[in-house]
Amino acid sequence: MIMKTLRIPCIAVTLIFVVFLTYSCGKDYGSSSKGGKFLVGCYGDQATGLAVGMYTMQNAKPGPSFEMITKYHPWAFSPEYMDYNNGRIAFSVDRPQLLAGESGIAYMDESNLKDVKMVPIPTAPKDYYYAVTSERPAVFSDGRIAYLVVLNTDNPYDDFHVGQLAIYNPKTGKIELSDDPSTFVRSQPEIGGDTEGGSLGGAFTLSPDNKYIYCSIYGYGTDWGVYHIDYYFVARYTVGSPASYERIAQTGSRISNVTSDGKYLILSSGVLERVDLASKTLLKVDDYGNIFNPGQISAKSDQMFKIWRGSGMGLFDMAANAVWKFTIINGETMTVGSYKGLGHGAQYSADESMIYFTASSDYYTNYHTPLVIFSTPVMENNTKPDSITTMPVEYCTGIFLLLGK
Repeated sequence: MIMKTLRIPCIAVTLIFVVFLTYSCGKDYGSSSKGGKFLVGCYGDQATGLAVGMYTMQNAKPGPSFEMITKYHPWAFSPEYMDYNNGRIAFSVDRPQLLAGESGIAYMDESNLKDVKMVPIPTAPKDYYYAVTSERPAVFSDGRIAYLVVLNTDNPYDDFHVGQLAIYNPKTGKIELSDDPSTFVRSQPEIGGDTEGGSLGGAFTLSPDNKYIYCSIYGYGTDWGVYHIDYYFVARYTVGSPASYERIAQTGSRISNVTSDGKYLILSSGVLERVDLASKTLLKVDDYGNIFNPGQISAKSDQMFKIWRGSGMGLFDMAANAVWKFTIINGETMTVGSYKGLGHGAQYSADESMIYFTASSDYYTNYHTPLVIFSTPVMENNTKPDSITTMPVEYCTGIFLLLGK
C-alpha cells in the first residue's frame, strides 16, 4: 500500500464504562471454569448501554464475565492489526475513533490493561509532517514498539514521501527512525531512468532475536508528471543502525512473519511463500495464503495454524518441505452440534500443548450467533473438542486474544 498524504480525522467518541457484565451460557454447551483470560472485542448494544470497545473475558461458572478495557479497537475488530509480546499489547486503532494529535498506535500492558497509551508522532522538519500508517505494529521483547510512518511535504502537488520505521521506547520516550531508503533503492540494478526515491510501505515483522525488522521497500518516480512505482523489495533493517537496509528478495508479496529459528521469512499474498534468509532464495510452499495473527504462530517451533472459514484448522510446518502435517479440526466431521464454522483465530496455550479456538453455526453470514469457545490438544482430527463456554454475539468480533502467555 502506498502512503501519500494522510489526514487523521477528529471524531469525538462517548465512552460508556460497563463493568463485569455477566451472561449465562447456551443450554447446549453449558459452562466450565476451565479456560484462560481473553481480550475480546465488542460491537456494543444501544438497547442495554453496552459500549463498543475491547473487554477482558474471564471464564467461570455459570458463565463468562466481561470487563471493559478501552473504547479503542483495531480496524474492523481484526487481530491482523494487533501484536502481543512479553505482556505488552499494541494495535492499530480504527481511524474514525482517533482524536486530534493521536498517532493511532495504542499500547497497554497485561498487568494494567486499562492504562492505554498512544505512541508519539515523530517531530518533522519545517514544512513537512509525519503521518502514522494503519499497518500492524510490532512489539519487542523489551517493550519497544515499531510502527510505520511516512514523512510528507506540506506541498499538495509534490509526490515526495518517505515511509520509514519508527521504534518507540516507552521507558526513555525516544524514537529511533530507520531513515530514508532512497539510497538503497537507487543502488539496486533494477533502477529506472526516472526513479526519484524510495519508501517503505506495507506489512513488516520482527526477527525472533529482535535484531532485525523485515520490511517492504519500493522505488517510485514520475513520468511526464504521472506518479508510478518501479519495483518492490523485501529488505532487512538492522535495528539501531539507521539506513542499514539489506536486500532479501525482489517481490511485492506481503510480509507475514519469521520462523522461530530465524531461518525463514514467510510471505503471504494469495499464496504462501518462504524465503531462505541464508541463501535468499524464494520458494512457494502452498497455494493458499493466510494472515497470521498473534497466538497463531508457535514460539517454540516452526509451526502455525491455518484456518478455513466454515471448514476447519490444520497445522503447518513453515520450515519443512512437507506442506501439511495433519488436520487438527475438520469442520465437516465435527460432532459437537452444528458448531463447525471456524474463522476467529486459533490460540496456543502457554505451553503449546493445547489450542483454543471459536466456532459458530452461522459462519456463512458473518457469525451473527453466539460463539462457542473450544479447546483441543494438538492431535490429529479431533472430532469432539472440549467446549468451554459460549460467548454472546455482541463479542463475536474476531478479536480473540489469549492473555497470560
